[in-house]
Amino acid sequence: MIVSLLTIGNELLKGATINTNASWIGKNLFKVGAQLNKQITVKDNHSAIISALNYLFENKPDLVIITGGLGPTADDITRETLFEYFGANAILDEFYWKELSDYFEKKLKKPISENNRSQALVPDIGEIVPNPVGSARGFKFKKDNTTFFSLPGVPLEMKEMITSSIIPWINDHNPIVLKQIKIRTSGKPESAIATIIEPILNEYEHYEYGFFPSAYGVDIIVTGIDEGTLNEIDQKITFAIPELIFTKSDQNIENVIVKLLAKNNRTLSTAESCTGGLIGHRITQVSGSSSVYHGGIISYSNEVKEKQLKVKHDTLMSHGAVSEETAKEMASGVRLALSADIGLSITGIAGPTGGTPDKPVGLVYIGYSDKEITFGKKLLFGKNRSLNKIRSSQAALNLLYKELMKDI
Repeated sequence: MIVSLLTIGNELLKGATINTNASWIGKNLFKVGAQLNKQITVKDNHSAIISALNYLFENKPDLVIITGGLGPTADDITRETLFEYFGANAILDEFYWKELSDYFEKKLKKPISENNRSQALVPDIGEIVPNPVGSARGFKFKKDNTTFFSLPGVPLEMKEMITSSIIPWINDHNPIVLKQIKIRTSGKPESAIATIIEPILNEYEHYEYGFFPSAYGVDIIVTGIDEGTLNEIDQKITFAIPELIFTKSDQNIENVIVKLLAKNNRTLSTAESCTGGLIGHRITQVSGSSSVYHGGIISYSNEVKEKQLKVKHDTLMSHGAVSEETAKEMASGVRLALSADIGLSITGIAGPTGGTPDKPVGLVYIGYSDKEITFGKKLLFGKNRSLNKIRSSQAALNLLYKELMKDI
């Protein structure tokens, strides 16, 4: 199925808002075997929207998805522009207008603005697309053999409507039922993984694949018809990069770790410097983590490292706060201080300042300690502080995952 995407919004073109909708839509269409072949962003302007619709319709895609411009303010003109484009007349949905008015009066405790009346306008042709989490409903039109869905641009609302209305529509109208495998990796960048995996994937001509990199790792998604062939591809990829794979589900690595800790009947504590508690935050985002996570110490200063984690003063003076020796003592110290089976630590220079020729920005040490072994690992990231914190936390959790897997 061929899909085109039109995102509407002045704020997108000005750079005030990042167009995360386009990325999310592309990924989720790929998952159901729909191919996004064009994507355009235009301002909330009548002629720009009409021009974009004409351009996208030229190649007669199966589906056009439109997001944005359905709000209650005067600059949201997508609704009236679409009605004009498809030759529809606007009718006031009296029942929905009453629902909106009651919601404002009873739930929000304020009178509804007349601007919101536009959200109760419906076309006399086409269909309404329900909005499970907002007041701006979407629209569905058809022109020749192309179906158009128009949705609000608010990410939460758009995602809910894609999931509840458009994905089921695609599944019903896609003549070929596609299957998919997903492999989540951590530890190497997209380019390194592609070098290993692409020769395998290129053997399968009719199977679509994609690499989806982020600061957390790289997801590999392969889509095709035959489940047996997909299993074969899965096995070949697993054989090629076993040390990089942490799951073949949608779960994040912290979810996998909490399950492994519970399965192995082990507990964890963390000592964090440069990540400022990010590892603990990620672990405690997982339901059930309280049974395996004893807690963490954010040891940002040397004083806390010494007093709370029992890092030796000589270690800090001889090797520095950012060193393998300090990371190991932090891991051991937090394990003993919080009475956990495993201590995981991290110390580094997040940046963008603070680096030296010997210890540049992005230098990170991870420490691991249990009753059998204590060791450290050195890593070097870039100069972006926020990315360094995410990548450091991911690297620490990935190291922990590998240690837990030794007990499986």
